[in-house]
Amino acid sequence: MDLASSWKNIQKVAKTRLANNKTIYHIDKYGDDIEILGAAGEIAARRFLGLPEKLHTGRDNGIDLYWRGWKVDVKATHMTKYLHHRYLQWPHFKPIKADLILMTAVNLKWKKATVIGFALKHEVMASPINTSRDIPCHEILTENLHPAWKMQVLRFRRNK
Repeated sequence: MDLASSWKNIQKVAKTRLANNKTIYHIDKYGDDIEILGAAGEIAARRFLGLPEKLHTGRDNGIDLYWRGWKVDVKATHMTKYLHHRYLQWPHFKPIKADLILMTAVNLKWKKATVIGFALKHEVMASPINTSRDIPCHEILTENLHPAWKMQVLRFRRNK
């Protein structure tokens, strides 16, 4: 999807998030674009799910949005032709507060994004841990995620 019309807002939110979210885990290693990637991925997720495009500017505490009673954390990666070789990653020590994790891919140069797929909390926790990374992570290959369209047929969920 084309995010060009929202790009100024994405940059503004990313700048504010950068000021609020500096941690040793991502800014130092991945640079300032990590927040632009995340904000753009969240806009893509919100559009896909038919939600308002208002983004949070502080820490999200593990939940980016609420949809049909589900708590959703949105993860974004760079869009490449090798997307099928990418993984949804979750640090092994980090608790998962969301019910499902939705993965998006963003092309920063072209200001485009797509929703890739999702995994349920228990699926992420049961996935193998790759200990060869700087931070060992649970990993699910993008090809093994539930297709994004299946979110549209998930039942409404009562908040727990």
